[in-house]
Amino acid sequence: MSSKLSSFIGELVREAINHPELFNSKNLHSLIMEGVEKVLIEKTLEYTKGNKRKAAQILGINRNTLSNKIKKYEIVLPNESNDSRRT
Repeated sequence: MSSKLSSFIGELVREAINHPELFNSKNLHSLIMEGVEKVLIEKTLEYTKGNKRKAAQILGINRNTLSNKIKKYEIVLPNESNDSRRT
């Protein structure tokens, strides 16, 4: 892991520890892991312009797994409008 990424994650963890009200019912591990995973998926989908097959390949996960995570985190694909997600 690069030192820049490690430093970023360290800052994120320190911020979360200093604000335990952010945890709600989740433990710190779940909070951080889900947050990082969501951003990772969003940024990869931006890079692939919403191409799930290519994003899944880059992430090293199955396309169905990616689709399930997109639903779980309510991620809007770059090629979708907000209106199409409301129906």
